[in-house]
Amino acid sequence: MNNGNDRGGKDTSPSEWKLHWPLLLAATFGISFGGIPVTTLGLFMQPLQNEFGWDRTTISLSMTVFAFIVTPLTPFAGALVDRFGARAIAIPGLVLCGLSFAAFSLMNGMVALWIGMWVVYALASLLIRTMVWNPPVAAAFVTNRGVAMAIMLSGMSVASAVLPLLTHTLIAQLGWRLAYVTIGLGWAGVALLLVVPFFKVRTASRSPLVSNQSEGEGAGEGAAARPEPVLSAGGLTFGEALRNVTMIRIALACFLATLLGSAWGVHMVPIYETFGVTKVTAASLAFVAGITAILARLIAGTIMDRFNFAALPFVLLASPALAYGLLLMSNGSLPIIIAVAALIGFGGGTSLYLIIYLTTQYGGLRHFGKIFGTVSMMTGLSAGIGPVTAGRIFDSTGNYELYLMIGIPLFILAGLLVFGLGPYPQFAPVEAPGTSPERT
Repeated sequence: MNNGNDRGGKDTSPSEWKLHWPLLLAATFGISFGGIPVTTLGLFMQPLQNEFGWDRTTISLSMTVFAFIVTPLTPFAGALVDRFGARAIAIPGLVLCGLSFAAFSLMNGMVALWIGMWVVYALASLLIRTMVWNPPVAAAFVTNRGVAMAIMLSGMSVASAVLPLLTHTLIAQLGWRLAYVTIGLGWAGVALLLVVPFFKVRTASRSPLVSNQSEGEGAGEGAAARPEPVLSAGGLTFGEALRNVTMIRIALACFLATLLGSAWGVHMVPIYETFGVTKVTAASLAFVAGITAILARLIAGTIMDRFNFAALPFVLLASPALAYGLLLMSNGSLPIIIAVAALIGFGGGTSLYLIIYLTTQYGGLRHFGKIFGTVSMMTGLSAGIGPVTAGRIFDSTGNYELYLMIGIPLFILAGLLVFGLGPYPQFAPVEAPGTSPERT
């Protein structure tokens, strides 16, 4: 069954995996760095409180600063990807993010310095956001697009599964300052070892989404002599996307899911602790959620490559509502809390994947960078509101129960927004600008 965009006349399934698995591996590790700040901040909260006497609202304010920087600038970063190609953006982005994250070790107790360093990190993070990694993968994998995107986004799940326990261990053994340095330089270094040699498409295609001549893709006498116009992936124009009801629904669902998910990501360990779970156990529960998220993405990707089930997006986005309800009624029961972690991984872990997949399918790849960059503005805005709101709720009430109660109806509403979006549109390829036969 063929549901996807621009799928006619493309690589067959075996050749996709054979040609492009190194690209997918590099993108998977590259995208994983994006989840590090949110995943680790909850572990750094207590050391920062002990060192500088800050409350959780002040510490969580970093996410608001991050959002205020990222939200308005994400579409411009997407335009850079469309203009220069993903590889040219990703490599310097990883270098800058690794260095700026390691620089948090230099904190001296000044809140102004804390905020300023988050401004620097937010600017660097624009170069490694999802719209950098997704276009090459979505363009290279056509028959298996859903599964490939699920694998790519599993990098963030691996990070969220491994980093809490790793961060706890590093803080205990080395202190919080060296933990920042080790994670920042170490994780970015491993990602660069894969991105530098492999984040390129092994194909003769000259689609501007996946390669350009400066990257050595399609250059040379054969490309110069090609008589036919070069075709790039089709899709909505940026203006059409802004007026499209389906894209607006996806963006609003993205806002609500991220509003709650970002708060959970930052405060996960402290939330579990308020229900009687030890810090080590709480960090270990992240592993349960991460593994569940990986499996859920792979299953959802396999299904969505073959069928367009109207109810599946609703189930994925709304399922954390059940997890929040169970946690409120758990009374500290570890089996119930493990089930909560699994449900969070199933729903919350697939929310970003779902938004990217739906944006790709309903918006196409023609202007994906700008379109998803705009959708990501909603992500950035909600990521700035969610964590600081949850921190304020804790500082005011001494627990997170109000946050959990508010989250239940909001997750359900997010699911309803993406319920029954309709068939995937079929976008015909379009001629790349400046590549008509007359000009070549």
